[in-house]
Amino acid sequence: MMNNKEESAALHTAPPTKSRSVDDFYNTAYEEGTNRWQFWLIFLSLGIANSGDATEISCMNYILSHPLFKEEILQKGTLEDDYGGRGAAIASSIFAGMLIGGIVTGAYGDRLGRRPTLLAGLFLNATSGIAASMASSAVIMCECRFFAGLGIGAVLSSLITLASELSPAKHRGWYITIVGGFWTLGSVFIALLAFILFGRSNISWRVFVLIAASPTLLGGILVYAFVPESPRYLALHGRYQDAADVANHVAEAMGFRGKQLTVGEIRDHYGHLTEEKDYLIQKNNNAMKKIRGLYGKNLLLNTTLPLQIVWFSMSFGSGLCTWITKLFEEIGLSDIYLQSLYFALANIPGNALATVLVDRVGRKVLLFGSMTSAALCLALAAHGASDAEARQLQVILSSCAFHSFLVTGWCALSVM
Repeated sequence: MMNNKEESAALHTAPPTKSRSVDDFYNTAYEEGTNRWQFWLIFLSLGIANSGDATEISCMNYILSHPLFKEEILQKGTLEDDYGGRGAAIASSIFAGMLIGGIVTGAYGDRLGRRPTLLAGLFLNATSGIAASMASSAVIMCECRFFAGLGIGAVLSSLITLASELSPAKHRGWYITIVGGFWTLGSVFIALLAFILFGRSNISWRVFVLIAASPTLLGGILVYAFVPESPRYLALHGRYQDAADVANHVAEAMGFRGKQLTVGEIRDHYGHLTEEKDYLIQKNNNAMKKIRGLYGKNLLLNTTLPLQIVWFSMSFGSGLCTWITKLFEEIGLSDIYLQSLYFALANIPGNALATVLVDRVGRKVLLFGSMTSAALCLALAAHGASDAEARQLQVILSSCAFHSFLVTGWCALSVM
C-alpha cells in the first residue's frame, strides 16, 4: 500500500482531466447514445416551425386567384379587381414585415434569448394568420400580413441558430439540412391544400388561410414543449448552472448515460468571456466593425456588391413565385391549382440537385449555373405564354424547371 507521500506524489503526477466544451460533450453523447428519438423530437419541432413560415408566405399565391377573395377583398367598393393596388400591397406587406422583424430581432435577439425570440415569432405569426382569415378589407389584410412578416423575421433570425447550437458539431450540417428541408414540405403542403380546397372543391379562402396558420401554431406548441434554450447562449450570459442543466438534458435525449457536464467545465470555456465587464459592448462594437468592413474598399466591389446584386435578383425571382397561380390564370392555363402544385413540387429536385452538386462543383459554379439556367427557363416560359393554349406543356415544364433552379441557387447562396 502507498503511504501518504506516495499518494500525494501520484495525484500531482497524474494527467489532469480535460475540461469538455459543450460541443465536445455533445459529440461524445451522440456517439455513445443508444436511443435518440427524444433528440430527434427537438429537430422535428424546429422543422415544423420552419414549415409554418413557408405555408404563411406561400398562401397568398393561391388566394389571389380565388373568386371570393376577389369579391370580398380586391373588388370591395370598386368595380374591378385591384391587383395593382390592393393585391400588390397585400402580397408585399409580409416581406416588409420580415425585413423589419429580422432587423429588430437580429439586433436584440441576443438579449432576449434564442428560444423566447423563436416562440414570440411563431405565436405572432400564427395569431396574425388566424386574424387574416377574418379580415374584412384589404387594409386589415395588409396589417395581418405585415404582423405575420414580423413574426417570420423573428423566426428566421433565431431558428437556425438554435438548431445549430443544440446539435453535435460533427453532425451539425445534417441536422440543419433536415430542419431547412421542412421549408420544402411546407411549400408542398400549402400547394396540395390549395389543390384540394380550391382546385377540387369550392371551399372559402378563409378556411384555407386558417388551415395555413396551423403548422406555425403546431410548431410553436412543439417548440414550447420540447425545445430548450441554447446552452451556449446561457453560458455567454453567465447562467452556468442553467447551461449545464440544458446540455445534460439534451445529452439524455440522445440516450447518453455517461458522465454529465459540470458547471465548472462550462465556466472553464465561457467564464473568461462573461466575466469581462464590457463583453456585450465589445461584441456589439465588433459586429458593427465587421458590417462597416463589408463596405470598405477591400470587399465592396469584389464581394459585398456582387452578392447583394445576386441576392436582389434571386429575391425578384422568389417574388414572382408569389404571383405564379395568378399568372397561370391570366395566360389561360387549365386547372391552375394543379399546375401550381407541380410548380411547388419542383422544390424537391431543386434541393436534391443542390445536395448532390454543392460540394462537387463548388458554391460559386453552382450558383452561376443555377441562375443562368433559371433565367433561360423563365425565358422559355415567357415564350410559351405568348400562345399558352398551344404551348401549355412548354409553359408548365419551363416554369417548374425555373423554380427548381431557383431553389438550387438559394441553397448555393446560403452556404457561400
